[in-house]
Amino acid sequence: MLIWIAAVLGAIALGLVVRHRIAFLTRVRSCSMSPTLNPGQLLLATRVNRAEAVARGDIVVVTSVELGQMIIKRVIGEPGDLVIIDDHGHIQVNQVPLVEPYVAIPAGPAGAFAVPQGHVLLLGDNRIHSSDSRGWLQPFLPAAAIQGRVVGEALGHSMAQRQQCGDPSRTRHP
Repeated sequence: MLIWIAAVLGAIALGLVVRHRIAFLTRVRSCSMSPTLNPGQLLLATRVNRAEAVARGDIVVVTSVELGQMIIKRVIGEPGDLVIIDDHGHIQVNQVPLVEPYVAIPAGPAGAFAVPQGHVLLLGDNRIHSSDSRGWLQPFLPAAAIQGRVVGEALGHSMAQRQQCGDPSRTRHP
């Protein structure tokens, strides 16, 4: 009996260490990353501890103080980058056009963003209807706000649990 209790407590401890130090599961709650990710998808994310652990193009889970919740976005600007978005939604990073096959319709407000050290610039793949760095009061999130990097969909997740985004033109999504 004592062995079983020790095994259960050990498994719980191991699970807590994995969740808080190595990896965690998170569910997509909005259409802001559509068509790449859709509501209902269960994702596996690995923990990150510094800005160098993520790179342009990575999908990350961050804690947004401004929005008051955890959100999922794509890293577009890294520390020190100059990101320019033109009137048609096309992006240049450090004067080099960014190729974005994951964006169905490039759009959104034009702007120039000089990403400060220790921060990142994040955008949703559903550019028309994503609440992201382009419209936040503070467009740059500190690297410390990054909780994890999405590495894939959780195994055993049913396609039936996903919701399609339909016409997202009615609202913006965090």
